[in-house]
Amino acid sequence: MAFDVRIKNAGPPTYITPKEIRLGKKPGAWHGRYGAGTVLHPRFPGAKSYNIDVDLDLKLSWKDRVFLENNTLAAIFLDQRFFRTGVLLRGVQGRRVKRLPTALKGLGRVDDRLDAGLFAASNFYKTYLRFEALGDISHSTGGGTVELELGYTHELARHDRLVPHVRLQWGSAKHLQSFYGVNTAQSLATGLPTFAARRSLAQMAAGLTYEHNLGERWLVIYDAEATRLRGSAARSPISKSGFGSKGQFSARLRLSRTF
Repeated sequence: MAFDVRIKNAGPPTYITPKEIRLGKKPGAWHGRYGAGTVLHPRFPGAKSYNIDVDLDLKLSWKDRVFLENNTLAAIFLDQRFFRTGVLLRGVQGRRVKRLPTALKGLGRVDDRLDAGLFAASNFYKTYLRFEALGDISHSTGGGTVELELGYTHELARHDRLVPHVRLQWGSAKHLQSFYGVNTAQSLATGLPTFAARRSLAQMAAGLTYEHNLGERWLVIYDAEATRLRGSAARSPISKSGFGSKGQFSARLRLSRTF
């Protein structure tokens, strides 16, 4: 089995948490964590089969203003007690032909892309609400996404933290067409009917992140999320085919060291 390396956020990003409500000692100019693990995830968007890959974890923060979190770079420009907002750059992984079943290889590759946009987040006690709007600036696929996430941080014990969340994602017509649409050439190559995606709600998800501290510097992170495709993503012939599914699931296990 050939492994890919995945780099993606799991759990609530640190850039949405105002510094006034953080606990513990005030960090220096630089702090963060690094680690690695494994991830179980769909072979391609809309797939019913899964792959196990290597999963990297890298989070860096500079003066609580600039953040690098795996595939996302964030900068804060407004920081209030229960609200902060800023700009984002995010790498979005595309679709690999080698991950498609033989019957669907005619769908072809979707290139990786770079998105840019804005985020806003509100925190009250242990509850957070995150809004992000991103669009393709690399002219790879075009289009963009909007996400809304609600979560709650529950301290189980001194060394354990549990964060359940629910998430909604909307996609533009171009974004959804790239992953779920079927044009004439793709239809002839795969036998799937043509399908033109429209702007719509694309995902409804619920997930859980669990963190356990192993002493002062090390921690184990487990993250799982179940997703239900909606709108054009659910109506796509790809998702409705014998190789597809409207229900998606991912799970990650990481070992990381903080500094």
